[in-house]
Amino acid sequence: PDATITQEESPMTTNRPITDRIMAMLKDSPECDFDRFVTQCPDLTWNDLFQEVGRLSRAGQVTITRGVGVFMVKLAPVK
Repeated sequence: PDATITQEESPMTTNRPITDRIMAMLKDSPECDFDRFVTQCPDLTWNDLFQEVGRLSRAGQVTITRGVGVFMVKLAPVK
């Protein structure tokens, strides 16, 4: 029997979609440093998260602001 732990079995992995995970973090803290998403989702790549945050921004669900060496993400105001 193979004792290798697959990604699906890893305790750090969740099957929740990326969007749900990002939105849940923003509900807990309405403005987040992008690096927090990277830290809180170790099973996802920086690129996966960046692409999804970009998609959410284009869809009007989040707002991205750029500071000195940091990107902040926050929930977009409800229109």
